[in-house]
Amino acid sequence: MVYEIKNTKYKIKVDSFGAELKSFSLKNEEYLYLGDSKYWHRSSPVLFPIVGRLKNNNYIYNNKNYTLPIHGVARHQEFLLKDQNDTTLSFVLKENEQTIKHYPFNFELTLTYTLEDQGLKINYTVRSDEEILFSLGAHPAFLLKAPIDESFFSFEKVENQDAIGLNLEYGCICDVKDFTLDSNTLHLEKNVFSKDALIFRDLNSKSVSLNNSVNQKSVKVSFEGFEYLAFWAPVDAPFVCIEPWCGIADHVNTNHILEEKTSIIKLQKDEVFDKSLFISLV
Repeated sequence: MVYEIKNTKYKIKVDSFGAELKSFSLKNEEYLYLGDSKYWHRSSPVLFPIVGRLKNNNYIYNNKNYTLPIHGVARHQEFLLKDQNDTTLSFVLKENEQTIKHYPFNFELTLTYTLEDQGLKINYTVRSDEEILFSLGAHPAFLLKAPIDESFFSFEKVENQDAIGLNLEYGCICDVKDFTLDSNTLHLEKNVFSKDALIFRDLNSKSVSLNNSVNQKSVKVSFEGFEYLAFWAPVDAPFVCIEPWCGIADHVNTNHILEEKTSIIKLQKDEVFDKSLFISLV
């Protein structure tokens, strides 16, 4: 079921299936890609309990093999509406027969969308009554408001970072570095994502904006507390994804052991994992 809230500036729609943001508009102008089969059928899935791809979609936990699809199971699950008022929509997913087959942990994953005067806050909260291992990421797709070669990302601070390399055969991390970000601006072009996503780790910046040289329309995403930031879009798509992650895909030389996975989060019993994004539109 799709739920809607709005204020004097913004309106959002969220689908309880996947707790996925399906629309984000400013003064009735849409800024979120609405999804279609031509390029990508999603708009803003939550990535849990993995980010990216496991090599051969496989991992080992307590000497037992499990399979997980790319980006995990949460985006394929129906969430329950937990709270709704004039400014907030909150959804919760708990372990069930389907998730346990692929991810043998008890968990409570809550997504809370809060409209504020300056934009949208999205909270990601994970709790458990046992120790659990997981990753979590966001994957919102924003419409380009100008041709891609007139569009660019502006970072809060000057950056000097190599993008993390991807092995296209497995969709996993490799040690090849073929792209360097060496300023506070990343200019886009048609083939910028021809080798899949551009992924950066531990950026100096805690926010990034999608801008263009044609008009003043802009999207700003603040992502403090997220270890990685990725950008992705299919070739010729009318959108680009801004993806803050806590976690990353397998390395090509993985041993598949979940406890040893790069950047895996270990949450102790009754601890709370809580991260938030803030998205503003101009």
